[in-house]
Amino acid sequence: MIRYPVPWDLVFGLTPYIARGERRDVDEFSASVVARMRPAPEYRGVRNIPSDGRFIVAPNHYQREGLWILHSASAVTQAVRRAIGPGNPPVHWIVTANWPPWKIGPWTVPSPGDLLLPKVAHALHCFPVSFVKTNPAFTATSIRRLLKAAPALARPIGIFPEGVAGEAGRLTDPLPGVARLIAKLALPVVPVLIRETDRLIVEFGETIPVPELAAAPDSARLVMARIAVIGDRHS
Repeated sequence: MIRYPVPWDLVFGLTPYIARGERRDVDEFSASVVARMRPAPEYRGVRNIPSDGRFIVAPNHYQREGLWILHSASAVTQAVRRAIGPGNPPVHWIVTANWPPWKIGPWTVPSPGDLLLPKVAHALHCFPVSFVKTNPAFTATSIRRLLKAAPALARPIGIFPEGVAGEAGRLTDPLPGVARLIAKLALPVVPVLIRETDRLIVEFGETIPVPELAAAPDSARLVMARIAVIGDRHS
């Protein structure tokens, strides 16, 4: 299995942006991550990416030992950037921005990540949320901010419907609340399958239009089913 080194210099290079509360150029950042991936990712179905930027891009959460979700997200980001042209950020990702609490003897201590990761998300133009049921107030505030900003966004919104429960080679159920968010955003969804052969493959499926999403009993499950359909072509 190929191992993709974590680009720690790029990650730690976010420090001055975090300290100043500034935004990083996500196009350049994600391009730098992808440039170090050897072999380079292979992109398929890019003709399915809408050119207007008003859509949700929804990949499976593909992460394993030796391949961080940052690699997968950066690969998708660069595919979108190449398809719809320049603009920063190429994708506004919804990201999990907390870590499990630390256990120190009989005590439970909040993780420092609860303070740091939302700042990282801000630097990378992301909308941070918490693990399911860990901080619903924080997540609700972030989602309200996303919904307020969404009508003016000219670039796609990125979401991993499975959340951190997803892993390489196995599709899981979508998180609670994803279907409700899709309904509120009222944007078409482009399903994306991330998988591996001798390299990382990022394949975009056909866009799911808003009326079909609205008519589905559970739009998030529909999206995951369409991701699975992409995989069925190769089984």
